Amino acid sequence: MDDLTDRERKALLDAAKRIRTYKLMQGKGYERLAKKAKDERTNRLLAEISADEFKDSEHWSQKIEELGGERERLGGTFFIDRRVGLMMRILGTRGFFEWATIAEDESVEDLAIQAGNINHVATSEAWSRMASDERLHIERVKKEVLGMEGWEMGGGGGVRDVIFGANDGLVSILALVAGVYGAVTESHVILIAGVAGAVAGAISMGAGAYVSSKSEKEVTEKESERKGTRRKRTPEKEREELLKFYQAKGFKRQDAEAIAARVASEMESRAAYTIGEEIGLTSEESWPPTKAGTLTGLSFAIVSLIPVLPFALMEVTPAVITAVIASIATLFGVGASKAIFTRKSWIRSGLEMMAIGTLAAAVTYAIGLAIPV
Repeated sequence: MDDLTDRERKALLDAAKRIRTYKLMQGKGYERLAKKAKDERTNRLLAEISADEFKDSEHWSQKIEELGGERERLGGTFFIDRRVGLMMRILGTRGFFEWATIAEDESVEDLAIQAGNINHVATSEAWSRMASDERLHIERVKKEVLGMEGWEMGGGGGVRDVIFGANDGLVSILALVAGVYGAVTESHVILIAGVAGAVAGAISMGAGAYVSSKSEKEVTEKESERKGTRRKRTPEKEREELLKFYQAKGFKRQDAEAIAARVASEMESRAAYTIGEEIGLTSEESWPPTKAGTLTGLSFAIVSLIPVLPFALMEVTPAVITAVIASIATLFGVGASKAIFTRKSWIRSGLEMMAIGTLAAAVTYAIGLAIPV
C-alpha cells in the first residue's frame, strides 16, 4: 500500500470500514433469522448466507489492516448485534435488509469513486476490481434474496410515518407558539392558537400522507406489472440493458460486457422464485395508505402538544421555558431517529433538527414582536 498518498489511504479506509460494518450487520441479521427458522432447510440456507456475509466482512477486515486500520473489536461486534436487533424490530425484517443492502451499495459506490481517484494505475485498477466484485454481489443479493430493483427502498413504513409526522408537528407548532408569544403574552391566547394549529396540521398532514402513500402504492403496482413483462424478455435484451447500465456507471465497455454476461447468466439460471421468497423476505405487503395517514396525523398531533401543554398548566414565563427545553430535547430525539433512514450520524442529524426548529422559532418570534397588537 506504499503507492497510496495519505489522502487516498484515508478515503479508501473510510469506505472499507463502512462496507465491513454493513456486511457484519447483514451477517448478524441472517444469523438471527436462522435461529428463528422453523424448518431445517430454511435454517441451513440462512446460515449459509450469514456465513458468506461474515466471510466477506473478514476479507474487508484484512484490507482495512493493509490500509493501516484496525479489525473490529469484540465489543464492536456486540454493539452491532444489538443495533441489528433494534433495527429489525423498528424497520421489520425486509426493511432492515433493504436498508443494509442499499447502505452497502452506497459505500461500494464511494469505494469505486475513491479507487478511480488513485494516481497509481495498478493500485487504482486493483481497488476498482474489488468494487466491481462487490457490485456483483450486491446485485445478486438484491435480486435473488430481496427480489428488489436497485432503486427501490421499502420497509419500516409505520415508523417512517411516525418520525416524519412528529418532525413536522414539532417544528411547525413550536414556530407557531413562538410567533404568537412574540405578539401577545396571555397564556390562553397562546394555548388556543397552539391547539388550533395542532388540529389543523394533523388533519392536513394525515390527508397528505394518505394521498402520497396511495400514489406510491399505485406506482409500485404498476412497477410490478412492468417487472412481470420484463421477465419475458430475451436474454439478449437483458444483457444489452445490463451493458448500458454498467457503462453508465463508468465501466469500460470490455469490463461492462464481462460483468453484464455474468449477471445475465445468473439471472437465467435462477429458479422461478427467489431465495427471498423461500426464506420469507418478499412476502410483506405494502403499508396501507389509511394507516400511513392515520399514523402521520396522530404523531403530528401528539408531538405538537409538547410546546403547547405548558401554557395550560403554568404561568407564561415558566411555560415558555418549559416548552422551549422540552421541544429542543424532543427535536434532537426526532432528528436522531431520522438517521435510521438517512444512514447519517445520529448526533449530527439530531443537532441539525434542533437548529432548524430553533431557527424557525426565533424567526416567528421576531415576526411576532414586530407586529403591533
